[in-house]
Amino acid sequence: MSIYIDKKYINLISVNLEKFKWKNETLANCRCPICGDSSKSKIKARGYFYCKGNDFFYRCHNCNYGTNLYTFLEKIIPSLCREYALERWKNGENGNSNYKKPQIEIKFNTEDKFKKNQISNYPKVSSLDNDHICKKYVLERRIPEKYYDLLLYAENFSELIYGESKKKDPRLIIPVYDELGDLISFQGRTLNNSSIKYLTQHVSQKIAWFGMNNISSNRIFVFEGPIDAMFIENSVATLGMGNWKKVPEILKNKELVFVMDNEPRNKEVIETMLQISNNNGMICVWPENIKYKDINDMILNGYDSNKIKNIIDKNVYQGAEAIFKILNWRKCHV
Repeated sequence: MSIYIDKKYINLISVNLEKFKWKNETLANCRCPICGDSSKSKIKARGYFYCKGNDFFYRCHNCNYGTNLYTFLEKIIPSLCREYALERWKNGENGNSNYKKPQIEIKFNTEDKFKKNQISNYPKVSSLDNDHICKKYVLERRIPEKYYDLLLYAENFSELIYGESKKKDPRLIIPVYDELGDLISFQGRTLNNSSIKYLTQHVSQKIAWFGMNNISSNRIFVFEGPIDAMFIENSVATLGMGNWKKVPEILKNKELVFVMDNEPRNKEVIETMLQISNNNGMICVWPENIKYKDINDMILNGYDSNKIKNIIDKNVYQGAEAIFKILNWRKCHV
């Protein structure tokens, strides 16, 4: 049971870990959130969760940081750390396992917490001065102005999601609403080069894809990150590469076109694209003349939204043709 619980909590935090992937049943890999891994290479991922006995542990082969899962959670997402300890304790785990028995029983109820701590109390980007750290970030990324009333700013995002924090953590808040306009999740994008670029907090059991409340056609473009989705009409974002299978009910009968980052050398990107194609999903395979990593990079380098959408529309493939295009795309960039 302890292995099952450990894997459950590793999966819960995986959305906040860059390049996260299960290598096998007892080994997972990610970019290390402690040291940030390589600053020169965005592909390198040297953090590992591994199983020893009945417990999972974490170690980074870059900074050599190593610890049990409880301490890792305590350092990265303290709220989950408390839940994890309680679940291990309730299942009768003995004192030799990698958890700490809580002194007080704490029930972390996400819904109740966010009724008291509404993100709507945080300032909108539209209300910030142009020289404000958050407004400057949004302006520099050229995020469309129509989103300025949606996006918010938290001077201390860690305090928002954990209820406490030892240091300030300024972040851009990207709310995620369902088709009825109810908050189901939100992301915090770091503004001070934090080791974890994005932190995602779910406040509902519903599947959380960004943009579900802003769909007006049958063909939907599916990106990984919300910021890319903001530049193309009728777009949503999965909030993590691994979430492409978790399609919200309202989108299941739509024509979904998956648009991954332009990273043909990224093994995880290629594997995800092939999985989508093997499931007969439609996918964009970027032409060789596109040298920029993602939609936002294209915008920053002179492309406009209409031009990008036309490129996507002309490079959508499905089934065997998609697989052939993906493998050729990878081969051309080896």
